[in-house]
Amino acid sequence: MWPETANDTPDQPHPSSNFTPIDNQNEEQPQTHDDDTQMQGQEQDDTPAASQQQPPKTLLTLLTLPPEILHHICLHLPLKSIRSLRLTCRHLNLIGACHALPELVFYLHTTDFAALRSIASHPIYPRYVRSLVYGCDILPSPRLTLKQYVSECRRMEKRRAKMHARHACDEANRPPKPLAEVKESYKEYKRVHQAQEEIMETGRDYEMLKEVVGKMTNLREVMVSSDFEFRLGSLTTSSASGSGGHGHERGAGGGGMKSDALKNCRTPFDKLDCLTQLDGEKGQEGVRHLRAILMAVKEAGIELKSLCAGLIHWSFFNESLGQFGFHSMGNMLANLTRFELLVLPGPSQDPEELQGADPAEMNNMTIDVMDEIFRCQGLMRTGVIRKLVRGLPNLEILSIGFMDHAEDNDFIFPARLQDVIPMDFTFPNLESLKLEGLETERQELTEFLVKHKETLMKLELRDMRLITTSWRKLLPDLKYELNTELMEDVSIYGMALGQAEEDDQELEEWFMGDPEDHGATELASRVQKYFMDPAIGDIPLSRDNMEPIPEDDLMEEFLDHPFQGIMPEHELAELILGGMEFPDGGHPFGNPFDDANFEPHPGPW
Repeated sequence: MWPETANDTPDQPHPSSNFTPIDNQNEEQPQTHDDDTQMQGQEQDDTPAASQQQPPKTLLTLLTLPPEILHHICLHLPLKSIRSLRLTCRHLNLIGACHALPELVFYLHTTDFAALRSIASHPIYPRYVRSLVYGCDILPSPRLTLKQYVSECRRMEKRRAKMHARHACDEANRPPKPLAEVKESYKEYKRVHQAQEEIMETGRDYEMLKEVVGKMTNLREVMVSSDFEFRLGSLTTSSASGSGGHGHERGAGGGGMKSDALKNCRTPFDKLDCLTQLDGEKGQEGVRHLRAILMAVKEAGIELKSLCAGLIHWSFFNESLGQFGFHSMGNMLANLTRFELLVLPGPSQDPEELQGADPAEMNNMTIDVMDEIFRCQGLMRTGVIRKLVRGLPNLEILSIGFMDHAEDNDFIFPARLQDVIPMDFTFPNLESLKLEGLETERQELTEFLVKHKETLMKLELRDMRLITTSWRKLLPDLKYELNTELMEDVSIYGMALGQAEEDDQELEEWFMGDPEDHGATELASRVQKYFMDPAIGDIPLSRDNMEPIPEDDLMEEFLDHPFQGIMPEHELAELILGGMEFPDGGHPFGNPFDDANFEPHPGPW
């Protein structure tokens, strides 16, 4: 008997499901008669008795394999092959159904919520969903007028033309969209925006997630992605070692600690191609989405193995507000083997706003950012994240970072290492560690890493500051104490700020680049080789190659290449949720919030 299907009734799926198993009811079982077996009856008199007793030959097919082996085969098949497998016959259809939807990608959108509800109503699918990926993109408020929408469309067309011209693409000569098409797009924009506001005002997103997650009894992984975080990686992230093999190959460290789920994902907003300003709630990035899905997980009593959240505005951790957060989860996260958290310490600023602002406006923006960072600092000093991490003793992958600190004052950091990591605690299974946007001392960092030298295989430091100590002393310390040549990877990216420990106490500043954005610098590559090659004895960092962050071309480069090439069609998302297209137009799922029996009761936000 294949897992957990004894009581299923797959022949009578939920009528609203678009993922009804497709059975080949006319399929005949393979015949085993061949010429040899047919001749045996005619030649009985001339055939020895021993030969007559031999069993007839059997034709071996997939149907003759035990279900356990078929399930194991499905674990190694791409989703496209699983779909084809399910079309062959009823038996393989049921086997494939257990592997058809291992991961669901969705957004705060009525179409996506309707698809989730349909999947959760199916007799098989929900119990085999292992991972939920919640994209935080929403249409910004207030809603644009038609005039503003047309203006935004023309502005984006000019930006695209400039980008394509720079790369000599044929698209550079594409004419602007006719005004009639833009107006038609605006109608859809208004409809989506109005539905979004109604959901957020009533809290129906939480109620819907509570209903859906409660049926996903084998859910083990949750990811909340804001501001394109987790979308740039090249490796998948499911914890295959702890998921019974239902996940993909696990990656860790650097770009490997990312997910393919959002790497190439279309969104339900893609038809509004004139409007590309999708983001989270300003000043509250990721907060609503993370809070809603954690509340649903707790209500369902699910113990997760993997949790990734970023960017998450720092106010999420303010327990004094009395709102639901990590402190409300109890021991529900104690079995995590993977925890990635990227915190936004200040209000996000649109590069377009910065580019068009006059000096007075720029000054006010800077003051707001600094005020937010200082408030974040005060909260982090209370140890709200440190207490959370201490309660996760089974971690194998740990990543904690802070982004977008004030670039006009590189020595203001929102948190110290000791604020977010329990320095007196040892994680016995820790294999991969990434730290970003923190300040510490080389002795403190080295002491913590040495505690984990027996298990630690990957280490990444990004945008780190040594307060009164030097990177030129830290690097040889790490290489010697950790035996880094035996590790899989040791990398330093972004800023490396410190202070020389010689008499002059010169400030240190090296820029190592970003392999996921504009690329790592040659210096970063040399540092990586220094750690991995025991024959290299000279430290790559010196006074002569100190280099501040380049400022001249970064903003122009960003505006010319807004996340180029990271949002093409994605096989999984195309099958399930965002951006689905259907032969008859529209989608097969009704608006779940139109259900007369659906009564949301907003919880404590």
